Amino acid sequence: MGRLEEQDYDDKRLQRKQRRQRSQIIAYIILVVTIIVLLAVITTAVLFTRKTIAKVREEKAQSTEAAESATDSSKIIIATPDETTAEVPEMTQNDILDEIVNSCISELSLEDKVAGLFIISPEQFTGVETVVKAGSSTQEALAEYAIGGLIYSSKNIKSEDQIAEMLKTTVSMSKYPVFTAVTEEGTASSSITASLDSIGALEITDSDSAYNAGTTIASALYKYGFNFDLAPTIDLSEEGLYGTDIDKVKDITAAMASGLNESGITACVPNFPVKADTSAGMASVEISSDELATTVYEVYKNAFVNGGVKAVMLSNVSLPQVTGDNTPVSVSKAMITDELRGVLGFDGVVITGSLSDKAITEYYTSDQAAVNAIKAGADMFYLPENFEEAYQGILSAVESGEITEDRLNESLSRIYRIKYADRVN
Repeated sequence: MGRLEEQDYDDKRLQRKQRRQRSQIIAYIILVVTIIVLLAVITTAVLFTRKTIAKVREEKAQSTEAAESATDSSKIIIATPDETTAEVPEMTQNDILDEIVNSCISELSLEDKVAGLFIISPEQFTGVETVVKAGSSTQEALAEYAIGGLIYSSKNIKSEDQIAEMLKTTVSMSKYPVFTAVTEEGTASSSITASLDSIGALEITDSDSAYNAGTTIASALYKYGFNFDLAPTIDLSEEGLYGTDIDKVKDITAAMASGLNESGITACVPNFPVKADTSAGMASVEISSDELATTVYEVYKNAFVNGGVKAVMLSNVSLPQVTGDNTPVSVSKAMITDELRGVLGFDGVVITGSLSDKAITEYYTSDQAAVNAIKAGADMFYLPENFEEAYQGILSAVESGEITEDRLNESLSRIYRIKYADRVN
């Protein structure tokens, strides 16, 4: 091989060597770059994974905290009443009746409150000479006066159908419950017996016959639409229906009252404390408080306790040994507040005797009689001589402050406790 050829061969070998070196360098560079990129990717992945794990852990912690909070809240919500609230006492029947009565009274206007204290005849109420039907006159009167009660006599009763229809219509026309009253004691002269003979004269000799008489009378009265009976009469005089024996009269009157009350008719015992004829003028009875306490008061107390009597009608007699003057019982504070309510403890409805008796009208105008009666402690006014005058007298006395509206509410509460008693159940 010549020198030129040898030189050419060495050059080519050198070139090949240089190319191999460059290839190796490029390979090393590519390897290094690949390793760097790979390390960067791995580092990023690790950091992302760590953040993701941290975030998941945080969210899990928050979720757990919320769940625990909800659990605590649920524990409060489902706690037993004994742990969180005081036990609510159960309402008694008296509580329920009080709610009903107070609600009714709160809705009454002053005019309706005043009218609700009167018991008058349908003739006084309507101006009609004899009322045997509830027509336009009754409707107009009831629209003007929310009367407390109407008292019917034999002249208002012509037949069973007639009286039943009249009372049903009257009650339907009234804005508020109304006493439909009558005097029926099973005697020949009683209103229903005298007019219809549907009860007849009943033989009453002891407590058993008296109770049976009460249920018999009540059944007839209820059928016709009456709800209030001025019976049984308490009278220890020789003219009394049941004689003068205190124990006998106690048993009979309490038993009859029970029969009436238990059969849906309110028994109202008349003539407290003693009976006398006051239609022609003043009647004075000489009897002391001690004598009353040991005689007739015993009969009344027994009627209240054992007969369930919740209404009393007053007499118009004068009892100077008890009151110190000739003031008739119906307008006497000493007899109503001190004796009847105080000594006997009666807390029911007190109704005056007839305010059209001469024992009243000779000494008081209709408005004076009504005002004096309520100031003395009476709750209802029975048959005033002039209803309109008596009504206006009470209304004016309240408006002037002589009588408070609370005093009216006191009487109305007693009245409505009777009228709404059957609604508690």
